[in-house]
Amino acid sequence: MSEFANSWIRASLVGALAVSPVAAPAAFGQEGARSIEEVVVTGSRRPGRTATESTVPVDVFDGSDFQAQGTSDMDDLLRNLVPSYNVGSFPISDAASISRPANLRGLPPDNTLILVNGKRWHRGAVIAELGGSLAGGSQGPDLASIPAIALKQVEVLRDGAAAQYGSDAIAGVINFQLKDDREGMTFEGKWGEMYEGDGQSMQLAANIGLPLGPNGFANLSAQWKEVDATSRSVQRTDATGLIATGNTAVANPAQPWGSPTLRDDYAFFVNAGIDLTDTQELYAFGHYSQRDQSNGFFFRNPNNRGGVFTGSGGLRAIMDTALTGESDETSNCPAVISPGGSIAGDFNPGALPANCFSFNSWFPGGFTPTFGAELEDISGAVGVRGNFANGLLYDFSMRLARNEVAFFLDNTINPSLGPDSPTSFDVGKYLQTEQSYNAEFSYPLAVEAFHSDLNVAFGLEYRVEMFEIRLGEEASWQAGPYAFQDSNLYSNDSTPMVAMSIGANGFAGFSPNQSGEFDRANYAAYVDLETDVVERWTVGAALRFEDFDDFGTTTNGKLSTRYQFVDNFAMRASFSTGFRAPTPGQANVTKVSTRTVDGVLQQAGQIPPTNPIAQLLGGKQLEPEDATNWTLGFVWDVAEDLTLTVDYYNIEVQDRISNTGLIRIADQTINGVPLPVILEQSGIPGARDLESVDFYVNDFDTTTQGIDLVATYSYDWGDAGLTNFTLAWNWNETTVDKAGDVISRERRIELERFNPEHRGVFTINHSIGDLGFLLRANYYDDWVDATGSGTSSVVCSRAAGAGDRCYDGAVIFDAEVSYTLNNRYTFVVGAQNLFDEFPQTDPNGPGSGNKYTTNSPWGMDGGLWYLRFRVDLD
Repeated sequence: MSEFANSWIRASLVGALAVSPVAAPAAFGQEGARSIEEVVVTGSRRPGRTATESTVPVDVFDGSDFQAQGTSDMDDLLRNLVPSYNVGSFPISDAASISRPANLRGLPPDNTLILVNGKRWHRGAVIAELGGSLAGGSQGPDLASIPAIALKQVEVLRDGAAAQYGSDAIAGVINFQLKDDREGMTFEGKWGEMYEGDGQSMQLAANIGLPLGPNGFANLSAQWKEVDATSRSVQRTDATGLIATGNTAVANPAQPWGSPTLRDDYAFFVNAGIDLTDTQELYAFGHYSQRDQSNGFFFRNPNNRGGVFTGSGGLRAIMDTALTGESDETSNCPAVISPGGSIAGDFNPGALPANCFSFNSWFPGGFTPTFGAELEDISGAVGVRGNFANGLLYDFSMRLARNEVAFFLDNTINPSLGPDSPTSFDVGKYLQTEQSYNAEFSYPLAVEAFHSDLNVAFGLEYRVEMFEIRLGEEASWQAGPYAFQDSNLYSNDSTPMVAMSIGANGFAGFSPNQSGEFDRANYAAYVDLETDVVERWTVGAALRFEDFDDFGTTTNGKLSTRYQFVDNFAMRASFSTGFRAPTPGQANVTKVSTRTVDGVLQQAGQIPPTNPIAQLLGGKQLEPEDATNWTLGFVWDVAEDLTLTVDYYNIEVQDRISNTGLIRIADQTINGVPLPVILEQSGIPGARDLESVDFYVNDFDTTTQGIDLVATYSYDWGDAGLTNFTLAWNWNETTVDKAGDVISRERRIELERFNPEHRGVFTINHSIGDLGFLLRANYYDDWVDATGSGTSSVVCSRAAGAGDRCYDGAVIFDAEVSYTLNNRYTFVVGAQNLFDEFPQTDPNGPGSGNKYTTNSPWGMDGGLWYLRFRVDLD
């Protein structure tokens, strides 16, 4: 932390001193932009453009749109406002439960570029191996660190923009504009609880604007929140059987399914600027956030969990603590056959000889590990912008950021350590560090042939990112003395087989061979042009060249246009090429975790695509994803207070990077040596227990198409108040055009059908005097969770274990009522998921204890009611 902070301070001073103040007669400041309604900076570098004047579709949301909701998670806030933005809740999904992967227009999280104050936001350290097929293998940003109270405006560009902004901007761009008020204070408190009586949440937030000298501002925001876990579990079938046979140590529920516990969630943001001269501004913004998040893993049955409670041949895993590991030793511990689900009087670990140990003595009712992480996120940007006397605008900036995720695992063991095993582990860290340096220019060039000046924007960027895997504590990954002691089966001539699993059970720690630093640098140059050719016709063009030190160069372009046919009707269109560079994390991550396959727990490994085993299975060096994106739409002011926009989009992505899905290796060999053994010899702890592996590949092409419709209408009822109506609807369809051998049938179907094909948000906001009323309806179409049916098409079934699980959609209503006293104190009562709508039950769920499908697009927790109190001071 201190090393990073020192580096940032040194670099900030260098960046600030690198540009000397330049005097010029034109004025530069904050107020001009704020005086224009819905001025946008995303999608166009031409000053003073509004959302409806843009050549591409841009949604603009005021900061208050994000505060008028029951949830406080930024991903959920966006989902409730943008129909093409989807994010689920993912219990028991490894790191995807910690940093939830979201998708815009049906594309992965890392296909949407995130900006803050127009500058590239860093990606998170979490790589979503799980969290749904759409996100599998993605390394997107962590938006949970951005508090709503810090936001002035959010712009959502629904168009490909890699030619303008670089890698990741395939699905679109989301730009978070921070508040820049130099006066005023806001304090807010929120308390909520699920209808079920759990999931209590509390949040406190504050924002203050301060003058920074006579011509500057410093705007500060802070937020703290905590959220209790929820549980929508039923008792697992096997746990019910254990209880029925007299096992009183089994927890109820044995395995929790629900939202995670969130503790000590702090976020601090600062946004500041000061005019150095009439034509030059020094600006800076940054943040620090942290949180502690955890949830449950899968239940370990005390009778049949292999490598923990049972060994080979269906025998109880009984370790002889007197053995030294010599091959001529024979254990004198009793051989106890596993009863296959019943322990009614047939096994008493307390009756074992003193030198014999079984984990049944520690966990007679089995155990469920708790997986979590401590997250820390920090960033800082500093820059100088202004204009020269000749009208050339400039912006020199630099930004540093780091996202750290320290994983932990509680209520579990490293079985290979036997009775010396801890029950809590620090399993290691992921770190993502980024730095970027930008020089951007813009000049209004007078061209006699055009109606307006030709805005010429151009710039340079240099960026370095590093992904780091840090070592877990030794006990979390080491192979203990019982890793190779085959309980009860020693003889003078036998070679011991693996008896006990290696590493922290559920998520083995990162070993020395897995840890390391992996970095990449790139530089880019771009030019971005825009002009009004004639009074009613706007044309834009952009070209960007980038050079990456690991895979080479890429050049992308964009054309956009808008024509105003009549005063109230205009058409717009764009065509662009784009790309997304593979991240150093995707190319190098390695881990072992426990997953469920067809209702059965198994050890699965994540390996780099360049690992020899991955290459044997079809893996190779990752290449960039390439995209072609075009849109066509119109803006129609139907009446004085009624505006309608409709945009069609088509996105073709070639060589998409994604997770292969699990590939079974337990029964594969090279020269007679099992693949899991080869992986363990390469330094992956616990690899000998692996049933399957997965890795990242450029293995398939897709076409995503859809329509976005946005309609807004206002009606003044006179003394009865003012009502604003907003309808936003999205149709989105993805087709897998080509898939390689490693993309499974289930994965292909979920890429096409996992997201609802139709999504809509209808909002009514009515105000009368000091009273306010809000009603929001979120519509979700049906979706498919593929489980396998032996065919290439979707085979829906509601029977347990048969076919694909096809689920119906729903309409989720939110409502709140507010009252403002003396224009200063606001009291709010509201409900999210007003009518307590749950997803359909999972036909295969009772076996694992989940009553509802865990992949519901609106979650599985049901209704939430909340109270909010807000104070606005001058």
